[in-house]
Amino acid sequence: MGASLLKNISYGTYITQNKPGETGVLKNPNVAKTELRETMHLGCKTVWESFEINLKKNRHKYNFLGYRKKIKKDVLEKKYTWITYEQANEIIHNFSRGLNFLNLCPLINFDNESSFRFLGIYSRNKKEWLLSYLGAMRDSITIVTIYDTLGDKAVEFILEQSQVTTVVIEVKSLKKMYELAKDKKTYNVKNLIVIESEDDLETCQNLESLGFKIYYWEDVVNIGKEKGQNIELKKPQPDDICIINYTSGTTGLPKGVKVSHNSIVVNTDVIEVIGLYPTPNDVYLSYLPYAHIMETLIITVVFNHGVQVGIYNGNAGKLQEDFELLRPTAICAVPRIFQRIYDGINSKLNKYPSILKKIFDKALEIKIKEYNETGILKNILFDNLIFNKVRNSFGGRLRFMLVGSAPVDPIILNFLRCSLSCEVVEGYGQTEDIAGVLLTRTFDPVTQHLGGPGFSCEIKLRDVPELGYTSKSIDEKGRSRPSGELMVRGPILFKGYFRDKEKTEETIDEDGWMHSGDIAMIIPEHGNALKIIDRVKNIFKLQQGEYISPEKIENILIGNKYIEQIFIYGDSLQNYLIAFINPNRNAVIEFLKNTYNEINNDNYKEYFDNDELKKEIIKSISIYGKSNDLKGFEIPKKIHLCKERFSIENQIITPTMKIRRHVAKKYFMNEINKLYGIKG
Repeated sequence: MGASLLKNISYGTYITQNKPGETGVLKNPNVAKTELRETMHLGCKTVWESFEINLKKNRHKYNFLGYRKKIKKDVLEKKYTWITYEQANEIIHNFSRGLNFLNLCPLINFDNESSFRFLGIYSRNKKEWLLSYLGAMRDSITIVTIYDTLGDKAVEFILEQSQVTTVVIEVKSLKKMYELAKDKKTYNVKNLIVIESEDDLETCQNLESLGFKIYYWEDVVNIGKEKGQNIELKKPQPDDICIINYTSGTTGLPKGVKVSHNSIVVNTDVIEVIGLYPTPNDVYLSYLPYAHIMETLIITVVFNHGVQVGIYNGNAGKLQEDFELLRPTAICAVPRIFQRIYDGINSKLNKYPSILKKIFDKALEIKIKEYNETGILKNILFDNLIFNKVRNSFGGRLRFMLVGSAPVDPIILNFLRCSLSCEVVEGYGQTEDIAGVLLTRTFDPVTQHLGGPGFSCEIKLRDVPELGYTSKSIDEKGRSRPSGELMVRGPILFKGYFRDKEKTEETIDEDGWMHSGDIAMIIPEHGNALKIIDRVKNIFKLQQGEYISPEKIENILIGNKYIEQIFIYGDSLQNYLIAFINPNRNAVIEFLKNTYNEINNDNYKEYFDNDELKKEIIKSISIYGKSNDLKGFEIPKKIHLCKERFSIENQIITPTMKIRRHVAKKYFMNEINKLYGIKG
């Protein structure tokens, strides 16, 4: 693809004119003159059909599911073991029959809501998770997702709201379930199907003493095989709810998003929109939690195209080991994983002799320039002589990476693309729109945008004048930049919040448009590509009465060389902002070495209270912020440098990398008071 073609990329076509208070409606150019797609790959209308059609094609020919066997507790084999489509199908049907024979998923009736048969799953990614998911849907049972990162109160809320009676649970979560059970907070849960139960027989016995019926996962499969062969299973219909996917949310309790089979299946067109065509020879490394809607979508793509899926080891710190053993061709991840990969490569490069490091950097510079001009990632000379070792450290076969949930630093994006000779595509979506509203394309080197809509949705922007975002917005160069709240409509949308009609009606209006809560901006000169720039509700005022949008400020300042993570905070009784920053290690070390001779790479965090370092970072972000059109009152005047990263474990961020502002405020309250000079 040449430079002239790159300039002609079209991400969205207007099918209506602007109306007062909003932009025109944008659709993918391929469906601009037709109806939105309602069905997908080979006519599949349910997730089960997506699996079944490739079962027929690849029954014995290809592997389906790979995992690493456990040698002993926390120790896995240094190889992947595979099961074929045929073997998986037998396990799936036997598990489904076992659930049915034991009546573990009875019909539950709810007031003002549909009746459901539920199966809860409370586990990290394991083969049993995926096989349970498929086994449940084979008999029209709806999955309820449960995971620790939602927090204890959220887990309790899910169990109470869903009234689920049976939960597939891994050993790691047994103690949490026991603690809830002792406090009588497991509600209607009576049965636990335990994965790898031998690792914690004591907790299993304790739960049995509280009245729980404990089944081992393999036993349910065996019961279905031995006693359930005559049971007639009921296949799901397109409008049936496949999964109640509880969102993490940034405030309050999670919401149960009702996701239908067809909503998932129609959105698998993301692969075609991107310009990627997977085959059964592809191998996908499954890393994101199965309870995450993005992974739900990508796994359905796997079913659609017969791709082989290998499950990661369960420890993100050992992900590199999975790359080397599995040798995947594709992975879907969040930005922190891409940051971790980038840091890992750079750490090794920094140990190279200086002359080799300079050669690598120069080759990378040339290749990035070529890619930006042509959209071509291959450079036979550099790939074979310079980048081959880097690529081989990730298995040597990577050809595609998808990233979502937050922006990726363009430096990291281009580094990974060119050093790994691998397409990296960005996407945007929410649980409510099945994770795939906006997508960039392969061979598009332009960064800092999220592409356009797929084939199964249309979008528009609603003016938010109180924040200065309208369909008539222009940038500092006088260029048109229509901006506003992103609205989405189409068959990809969810079917409402479970047992919450009020929030459903707040989110989807009478014309079928979903209000995303995200502020987007259209970039006309790049084919109407969109960029997420802010949030509608995360705003507050400082003492002087100016509106502050912390997410907008964070999204800008994250590009500063000193910042890896940032949380902006402002008190309405104060007249300035403060910031909590996880600084970039390399940038801090470089400054300290130029200032203090005794610094070494291991003790740099000891300087986080150093006034000179803080002054340097404040000066740098002030200059950077002003150059990116931040107003004076939008630039933090005081900072705190954090020694601990914002993480899911300390609950400051959600699994989709959004800051939980109420949690962060509580977490940093002592430092907030110090920075504002508040006593007590």
